[in-house]
Amino acid sequence: MRSKTPLLFCFSLGVIDLCLPIHAATLDLGAPDQFESALCEAAGAFVEQSGHRVRIHCVPVPAGAFEMARAGDMDIIIPPCNESTKVFCDEGWVRPETGKRILCRRMAMILPPRNPEGITGLADILRPEVKVASLNVLRERMEKFAPSLCLDAHESGDIMAIWLRDGDLMMDLLANGTIDAVLAWDTFAADDPRNFVVIRLPRADAKDQACAAITAFLTPGCDEPEVAQELVNFLSESLAAQDIFLKHGYMLDDGGDVTWYDEYAARRFQKVYENVCQQVIDDYGIVEGVALDIGCGPGQMTLALAEMTDLEVTGVDIEPEAIAIAQRHAAEAGLSSRLRFVCADAHSLPFPDNCADLVVSRGTLSFLRDQVLAIREVYRVLKPGGVAFLGGGMGRYTPEEEARKLYPKGVYPEIAMGWGPGETREDSIFPFPVRSFEVLVTKAGISDYKMINEGGRWVEIRK
Repeated sequence: MRSKTPLLFCFSLGVIDLCLPIHAATLDLGAPDQFESALCEAAGAFVEQSGHRVRIHCVPVPAGAFEMARAGDMDIIIPPCNESTKVFCDEGWVRPETGKRILCRRMAMILPPRNPEGITGLADILRPEVKVASLNVLRERMEKFAPSLCLDAHESGDIMAIWLRDGDLMMDLLANGTIDAVLAWDTFAADDPRNFVVIRLPRADAKDQACAAITAFLTPGCDEPEVAQELVNFLSESLAAQDIFLKHGYMLDDGGDVTWYDEYAARRFQKVYENVCQQVIDDYGIVEGVALDIGCGPGQMTLALAEMTDLEVTGVDIEPEAIAIAQRHAAEAGLSSRLRFVCADAHSLPFPDNCADLVVSRGTLSFLRDQVLAIREVYRVLKPGGVAFLGGGMGRYTPEEEARKLYPKGVYPEIAMGWGPGETREDSIFPFPVRSFEVLVTKAGISDYKMINEGGRWVEIRK
């Protein structure tokens, strides 16, 4: 039996001991330090539920992760990336058959709040005047999709990227304005309190470097394999752990289902989008000026709003693949001149204050980890005299019989942004159900609003 000593290693190591009664099993879990806060919270939920003990050993990558794996003193190991996972499996440091994916991360551009340089894609990162930083450990990957960033100064005649070993330093440089952007995994910004903007790179740009699955494995020397597998399964499958990872800004899948969403789910709701747009037009009469559609997905509602008005409409979504599909739809409809799509984070919109006459968002707030911050952003970009219409549902113009085809269990306002009568959190399709718009807008400091529970659950905000 191995001696479980939290300070076993000589390299830099953060150890968090989450424990309950001494009669429980004790597990040692090793992981990259950037996942520390989320893993501690998720493991704490496991401890509370199971009564077992968990010690989390957080190490820097890549050196710390490899030293930890070689030492063989963990019960569970979470490798930092796809490449290291293969090495860990090939070297026999983990048991491949026990692996479960717990989260995903995407290669992303990380930008200051409100994105002052207006960066929306990889081409913007490659502009000569943009100062970019990344980590040395990622340089080989980036040579495959951004080779000009990887040239040395004497080769390129200019320094296009700063290569660092320290992720914290890199984010500090971004925060103080020394650099304009960071090119790294989106998880680097997930737990940073400075609210960086995260724009994920499309697969078309980053290809096989675009996404990495983060997987937890049992080790060959695990003393309590049954309990350890319980913890791995909990991190991978439990709603409690998934909610925690989402709250910390992590992805639970690789975002690859956007084509299905376009071909099935969004098209299924096409008439609903049109009905909601007609309701907004009839209620507010805003048919000219600038409109924003927050969480536009493949752009069906954005397109409908442009077709039904003379508004210049911008759709915003965090998924680059969704934006690409939306741009294609706009071109096919001949509306590219009045439609624009931007890959951006709803928590930090890349638009100036007081720029939009109308802001709409259907079904997005329940997927946002900080709904108050997102509502504040909507209010910030709204012009004085403008209107925001946010929420979820079918709108009052969708007939009851049509709504019931989409929601066979019945149409309740609560379903639109949360869960229906008699249902629990487990019944909801949303990671962050909206329980009270009144609470959200009050926390956002907004006084001029109106609740609308007809055809769903909505909030009307005026400025």
